[in-house]
Amino acid sequence: MKQKTELPEDLCADEAVCFIANRHHVSPQQLLSYFLYREIPANVMAPVNNAIPLEPNEIEILKGLSGQMSSRA
Repeated sequence: MKQKTELPEDLCADEAVCFIANRHHVSPQQLLSYFLYREIPANVMAPVNNAIPLEPNEIEILKGLSGQMSSRA
């Protein structure tokens, strides 16, 4: 599976992204790939519904961070 776009290094290294990824036992890149594109790489264990079960506050944090990154581009 190819990524649609390159994930920004700053976003992948963000402390909040790393914390959320760690909570869900995935890498920051895998978390962002799922969040931005709703794709989970084949080598990632995911729940039966093939999703990372993000909590509402995690979604809001990721929305804010990804919005900040897109406004910089």
